[in-house]
Amino acid sequence: MKIAILAAAAALAATVCADALDELLPRPRTVLRGADWLVKAPVQPGGYQLVVRDGRPSVSGDAEGRRYARATFAQLRRLAGEGPVPDCVINDWPEFKYRGLMLDCGRNYQSVESIKDVISALAAYKFNVFHWHLTDNYGWRLESKRHPELQKAAAFSRQPGKFYTQREFKEVLAFARERGVTVIPELDMPGHTLAFRKATGIADLADDRAKRILGELIDELCSLAPPEEMPIVHLGTDEARERGERVPQGHLDHWAARVVANGRTLMGWSPGLRLPGQAVKHLWMGANDPRGDATPYIDSQNSFYINHVDPEELLSVAAYQQPCRWGGKDEKLGAIIGVWHDDRIADTEDVVRMNAVYPAIALLSDSFWRGRERDEPSLYARLPPPDDPRFALAADLERRLVAQRDKVLAGFRHPFPYVAQTHMRWRMTDADGKLLAVDIPQATVYPRHFWFPKGAYAPGGDGKVVLETWISSERDIDCGAWIGMTGFSRSDGRSRDAPTPALGQWNKHGATIELNGKPIPPPKWTHPATAGNPKEIPLVDEDYWYREPAPIHLKKGVNHVKMTLPKRGGWKWIGSFTPILGTSDHPREVPGLVFSSSEM
Repeated sequence: MKIAILAAAAALAATVCADALDELLPRPRTVLRGADWLVKAPVQPGGYQLVVRDGRPSVSGDAEGRRYARATFAQLRRLAGEGPVPDCVINDWPEFKYRGLMLDCGRNYQSVESIKDVISALAAYKFNVFHWHLTDNYGWRLESKRHPELQKAAAFSRQPGKFYTQREFKEVLAFARERGVTVIPELDMPGHTLAFRKATGIADLADDRAKRILGELIDELCSLAPPEEMPIVHLGTDEARERGERVPQGHLDHWAARVVANGRTLMGWSPGLRLPGQAVKHLWMGANDPRGDATPYIDSQNSFYINHVDPEELLSVAAYQQPCRWGGKDEKLGAIIGVWHDDRIADTEDVVRMNAVYPAIALLSDSFWRGRERDEPSLYARLPPPDDPRFALAADLERRLVAQRDKVLAGFRHPFPYVAQTHMRWRMTDADGKLLAVDIPQATVYPRHFWFPKGAYAPGGDGKVVLETWISSERDIDCGAWIGMTGFSRSDGRSRDAPTPALGQWNKHGATIELNGKPIPPPKWTHPATAGNPKEIPLVDEDYWYREPAPIHLKKGVNHVKMTLPKRGGWKWIGSFTPILGTSDHPREVPGLVFSSSEM
């Protein structure tokens, strides 16, 4: 017994000492405990060696690598808390040249202060690109002194007169540069140009005046920073759908030539209009295979558009979506998180809150830094079973994320909507009582993802799906719960199939949730029974993580949760339930809960 106690104490001591090293994000390539190792520092661009001895760091690598080493040490200090930073040797390097985030400020203006906070977070998690979408149908948000008509209030259809002065633009570039982050500005053309057309009175961009003016705007943009500080200019070129946006190839060639003549690399969306020369392709949304032309590309496909996922889905995206799936090493430039928010916002914080920007930065830093050996499309929106060897990666990433939230980001002023979920366990049955899955280890469940990859099976009976979990609590506790049964993309609005529910409903299809046999009532929706969005109604409380948690009571002992999800169009369902403490902006796990997918 004494030997066992001593062994347990030693193991606990080792765990405590190792915590800080085991909680870093992104995960370093190699971590050697103790500082007496003789290991050659990596020579890859951006690589570094960090040696910590008696709490003091020494770093080696190129300028970029030394910056990343200092970011790692800053994390270690926060993770160690009151204790010493453990002695170690860390050797690390990035898989991809570019790792970034795109923020759409064309549709919804974001303050310079908020943008700087995003850039600071990017730098802390070893990202090096901030893609700034500055223009869209709703406003041309970058000041032009050559064409001041672009800033007239009448040219804006949202937040009139809200734009970034050239001084502010330079200020953001300087702020980013000091932190090792390159700004890629985007002037989207010829699509998404309603604000430009309203300002200039040019209805058809095939007009040579549009060709000339947009060329002048490109020159003016490039005059704001030298090529070494702003090496890439993004021209959009996607979704030129309206008649007035269809231009001859000569217009595109002219605009591309203006970018190149200013000493910049040209970048554009793919799919999009054809840009000449060696323009970098920026892959968006669907599985767009760039093979065949050996063009360098940046990946923003599928769930890297985080406006299409909820916060708890981010874990599976980070673990199982492989950045840059195609081509040789020279073609794979890296990946950029897409943060689109098509709806008008009601509050300036809504873009980062409703799209879970900060949890996404921390989680996706790992796959963008290290890459992934395999792409797992069937796991983009679900976690594998706990007995699957692939599950360990998600569990490890979640543990690190929670540590970052609680230690590195303690007192963080921005919303960080994520709580641990890999310990949860759900059982799924259909209307006939047929068992579909057990031990589902996540908070948000999309039932269709559990069988569609395997075949064309559809649930029996009327298509109803039932999700159940049993929660053992060591005490009576009043807490909150995140509950959702609709799910909205922040860039697709409210569809007829999934509108804001009517009062008294969780969704239009009659979904219900019970706790210990008693129904949990839905919220009193601010905009009930709203489909589509012709009146520019902003999202307010439609999804679980940006409304206040539903109040629930968990009794001491075993509690039963049952969600009943009637069929939606196209065999789609969604069910989400998570007990939490605190607010939705700053949630925490309820301690002492044990989940089971069978009766205890």
